[in-house]
Amino acid sequence: MIMEKIELKNVDKTIYREVLDNGLEIIIIPNNEFSKKKNYYFNYGTYYGALNNEFVPKGESKMTRFPNGIAHFLEHKMFESKDGNKPFDFYAKTGSYVNAFTSYKSTCYIVTGNKKMKENLEYLLTFVNSPYFTDENVAKEQGIISEEAAMNDDNPDYLAYKTINKNLYKLSPYNTPILGTVSTIKKITKEDLYACYNTFYRPSNMFLVVGGAVSPDEVLKITTDTLARFNLEKDKDIKIKHYKEPVKVVKDYEEIKREVQVEKLAMGFKMEKAKFPIKNKVILDLYLNMIVSLCFGSSSEFREMIRKRHLVSRSGYYFQDVDNIITFMVEADVLNYPVYIKELENYLANLSIEEKDLERMKKVWISSEVIKTDYADNLVDNVVDELVNYQKVIDNYVGLIKNMNITTMREVISSLDFSNKAIVRVVGEK
Repeated sequence: MIMEKIELKNVDKTIYREVLDNGLEIIIIPNNEFSKKKNYYFNYGTYYGALNNEFVPKGESKMTRFPNGIAHFLEHKMFESKDGNKPFDFYAKTGSYVNAFTSYKSTCYIVTGNKKMKENLEYLLTFVNSPYFTDENVAKEQGIISEEAAMNDDNPDYLAYKTINKNLYKLSPYNTPILGTVSTIKKITKEDLYACYNTFYRPSNMFLVVGGAVSPDEVLKITTDTLARFNLEKDKDIKIKHYKEPVKVVKDYEEIKREVQVEKLAMGFKMEKAKFPIKNKVILDLYLNMIVSLCFGSSSEFREMIRKRHLVSRSGYYFQDVDNIITFMVEADVLNYPVYIKELENYLANLSIEEKDLERMKKVWISSEVIKTDYADNLVDNVVDELVNYQKVIDNYVGLIKNMNITTMREVISSLDFSNKAIVRVVGEK
């Protein structure tokens, strides 16, 4: 089988791509020939996360609603097996590391190691394709995850994040935590888990990204031979419920009393994506992330000002892309709420970026992209992010950065609308 070669332009890196007959997309990123590093990194994932709670299950025709938190619950249960063997035990014996995580858009199973590559890849592909759910092991997990969800609610940072999403989004599943809630977790059944697994854990809805000290031909053969045991076929498209999220926030202000030493603040500014001048999602994300780097990064004037004036002890800023909405998010440990809010809103109303600063940060970003090529885990994580967010590998990311210009940047800044906001404060009980 001749694999497609994709040259990552400007970073001297070649990756290999193959789509199997069953629909699985495989991306392989081998080390350069001169590399002495022996480690490798696997990411075997599905385009299924906490957003996908309403869909048509495989073999059925009716749109069905499933309990919130089921994607995360399913990820946990994939570490069960009929013979009682645990993936954690298997990988510990090989001196390797295994883990998994669920986001709103995907569920990923990762393995990293520096020996027994063949055995470790075979085992990863095998256990993710061997679901084993019983009433007993589901009930046990309900207790564990319910306790985790309850403990999270005692964490003021988590409580602020959970509440701001609930107050921002009316329809989008972003309004509920990835874990779900204690009440939704208790509703999950083994039949629900099998319905979700059979719908989303099919090769045509999954990907395997491998990087490091590997041979593309060997990885392809191991994968093909291992999956052949499961008689997997290419399936039709999955029908998922899509939401048109209203632009207006659900609740603009909420104050929660807790035993906290420092006030926790979460804010979201909700905007209509259609009003931005850039329709290409990759390029729009570049400009929005550049705004965060230049205006709110560690070396920005705003960060320096709020630090010197002791307005916050910690703060984070990022854009969240939710279907037809772009939300600018702020999370902070606040020492002086009235002054911080006043300074932040004044700063947002007068956002500007100088051309020299844009050009300087572009060089920093390009250097960072080149450095990443030395690290298998960084490259694999990058590719997975691109697959999940854009459904493709971006082969000229450096070129896109080079093409960023101050005219477009100013158009994007002028499209930002900070008038529609929600605020959540977790404050001391006294």
